[in-house]
Parts: sequence; structure tokens; C-alpha cells
Amino acid sequence: MIVAGVDLLVAPGDLRLGVDLVLEEGRVAAIEPAAPRVGDDVLDGRGLLAMPGLVNAHTHSPENPMRGLGDGLALEPWLARLMGESGPYSAEDHYWCALASAAEMLLCGTTSVLDHVGMTPIRDGGFDGVMRAYRDAGIRGGMAPLFSDRDATADLARHLGVEGVGATLIPQQVPAVETPEAIALTEDAIDRWHGAEGGRLHVLAGASGIQWASEDLLVGMADLARRRGTTMQLHVLETRVQDAACRLRFGGRSGVAVLDELGVLGPDVSMAHCVWLEDEDIALIAERGGVVVHNPAANARLRSGRARVADLLAAGVAVGVGTDGAASSDDQQMWFAMRLATLLHRGPDEDWVDCPSALGMATVGGANALGVPGLGTLEVGAPADVALVERASFGLAGARELEASLVLSETGAGVRHVIVGGEVVVRDRRPTRFSLDDVHAAIAEQRERRLAFADPDGMAPVLARIEAMRAALAEREGRLVVGS
Repeated sequence: MIVAGVDLLVAPGDLRLGVDLVLEEGRVAAIEPAAPRVGDDVLDGRGLLAMPGLVNAHTHSPENPMRGLGDGLALEPWLARLMGESGPYSAEDHYWCALASAAEMLLCGTTSVLDHVGMTPIRDGGFDGVMRAYRDAGIRGGMAPLFSDRDATADLARHLGVEGVGATLIPQQVPAVETPEAIALTEDAIDRWHGAEGGRLHVLAGASGIQWASEDLLVGMADLARRRGTTMQLHVLETRVQDAACRLRFGGRSGVAVLDELGVLGPDVSMAHCVWLEDEDIALIAERGGVVVHNPAANARLRSGRARVADLLAAGVAVGVGTDGAASSDDQQMWFAMRLATLLHRGPDEDWVDCPSALGMATVGGANALGVPGLGTLEVGAPADVALVERASFGLAGARELEASLVLSETGAGVRHVIVGGEVVVRDRRPTRFSLDDVHAAIAEQRERRLAFADPDGMAPVLARIEAMRAALAEREGRLVVGS
């Protein structure tokens, strides 16, 4: 395919006007001077800006039928409601949720996703449902399972004197998958799906988070990723509660320090959130080449805090951007996440994140989490993942500084065509591989079905225990906690 006569943003700071972008065998083959071209393999790029497709480095597709849940709740009580009200997920449920995420992302120019999939413990059918969806959608899709086998937050609650806490602070709908089975299920999915569709599909190792995983699970998943040539993702220190739970469990050491001691921390492990980091944690992540995924919308929505993104970037850490799930941030809109990734970090007396850096985080920065060489740029040899944006649009028609206008003004409404691996998967703002009507109908059906699992009376004592823990922790630290 040739995108003819297009303005090409190869990477932030590298704009080439009126060129022909040549794509062959799923990669950028050449960037040539514009010349008259005709044929079925020519896409008219005049009046368009070709830019690297955005990379959503952290989301949870099963949240699609749960949008708008728990407005104003902090993360822990919100999670209790999410888990308590979602109900079980079949393989087909996972399929339609993942397809819904892919649809929303592709239409706005996001070409790659790392989906950290949980809810009810995922089995082989769940793996297959997610991967079938990303195969059918045409997106560059990666899936990491969200396995848990212990709960240090329950230990923290008991330590703080909260009564009635069982093995887990947040009740699980079904028993957790034992660690050996979780690793075996993941390896089986790697055998069947990793590298499929010409390398477009990826299966990662995964765990829920340090505070929700045993040492055996963390080390086992990291070893699996390295043995099979993939990457791993987990949540790291998203909230003050998580930080306190880790320090209680590990004798005052931070969760990041423990990951390093276990041999988990490294360039093949991406860590979502990383809000509650100390200076020593940032230095350690930088030294080990670890990858951080910033989720500004969810961190604000769930009152988790503000990640030290400017400090991470200054230390040389690879930082990506994620939307988080469709219920924790309420959309899969990378343009909004990218904008927040710069605007939330502009206090009057602090280092700030500029727009070229935010755009880099949302492209090549996030590509580190998937581990795909060259992804996130349109240099020769890079994967042919391209978003084509109308120059005559609200976001770009009046643009003075291109990167700033993309980050601060564009909403995704200007995206006209999308190419993944050299294939047009969105043409004239319509997906080429699936029906949007089918997607919306399937998610609406799941929403209605899951409403039956809401149990306010049964949830009340769970939420009360969580709030008692948060209040006790705040009192211990001399803070005022705002109730949920």
C-alpha cells in the first residue's frame, strides 16, 4: 500500500510534508517524494496527517458493561462494587468486551492495546475470547492475565483492627486460580496465540498486583515471560492502601524494592500506575530499565493520587500511557488520557510534562510494554500502524505547534483512516472488519444481565470494612480521610 501525498509525522519533532508513505509486508518500507500514483493499492493522503498509531498500554476490557459505576468512590471501595456487581464472564462475554474496546480505540486512532484481563479468574476460554476479538478487529492486541493468589490488603485491615475481614478484603465471586494452574494456563495461551496473525497478537504473563500476589506467582510469571520471549504486566503501588499493605507485608520495604529483590523488575515488566513511589523507587526502576504505565484519568477518577511522571521521565524511565478500564476511567479514549498526562503535571512550582513528551509516551513509550521493536514510530522498518488525521479538523486546522495541537486539541474526531500492520482497518471513519451495531448490542445486553448481581444490602458491610480500614490508616498517618 502507498499513502500518497501525505504529511508524515514520523515521530515527535520529525514532520515531513507531502511525501509518499510506502508500506510492504506490514512495515514501513520507504518514505519517498510525492509522485503521481494510481491503483487499488494507493490511498489518497492529501489533506491528511499520517502519524504513529497510539498505544494504549493498560486497560481492562471486561469493564465495558460497567461504565459509570461508583462515582466518587476511592479505588478499594470501587473495586468491591465492581467485583461484587459484575457477575461471571463467559468466553463470549470476554469476546464482546474486548471487541468493544478495540472498536472504540481503532475509531480514534489507537492501533495497539495491552489488555490486563481479570474479573472472574480467567480460564482458557477467557484467553481465547479476548484473543479472538483482537484477531477479528484487526488491532495489534496484547493480553496479560490478572491473576491473584493472596491479599495483603486484608492483612492490613486486620492489623489496623478492622473486624470481620476474611482471607480477602474484597470478596471474590469464584475461588482464585492456584498459582501452578495460572502459570500453566498462561503458557498454554502463549502456545496458541502469541505471535499469531503475522506477529500482531501477543500473550503476556501477568499478575494483578504486588499486594494481591504471592512471591511464587510474581517470580513464576516473570520467569515464564523471559522463557517464552514475551513481557509481563502488573499493578504497582496505585494507592496509599497498597503501599501500606506492601510495607506491612515486607517489613517496611517498598513494593518496588521487593520486585527487584525477587528478580522481577526489568525492561520486560511493565508496571501500571506507580503513583506512590519514593525517590529510591524511581532510581531503582531507571537502573533496571523498568517500564511504567501512567493512567491519569483513572488515578484522578478513583482518587488514587498523582504519579511522579516528570521525575520518572527525568530519570530516564520508559513511561507509557493507558486509559485503564472503561469503568475506572469511563472510556478508551487515548487522546483524553494523553492530554491529562501533560495537563495534570503543570503545577506552579514543579517540573512539567510537555506535549512532545506526552505524545512520545502515548506511542513509543507504551510500545515498551508490548515489547515490539520499532512500534510507536513510522521510521523505515517500523510496524505499519498509522492513524490518518484530517488536517482540516477542529484539532488541526488552526494548529500553530503540531505536537501541542495533537495533544491539547485533537479528540480523535479528526481520525479518518486507520492502518494496522499495513491493512486498512478503519476507512472513512467506519471499521472494515466488524459491525459497530453488533458490538453495541452485545455490550447493552451484558449491562442489563449484570444489573441483577447488584446487592446493596450485601455490599454494605463490605464497604463499611473498607472505609474503616481507610479511616484507621489515615488516623495512623495523621491525615483526614474523605469518606466514600
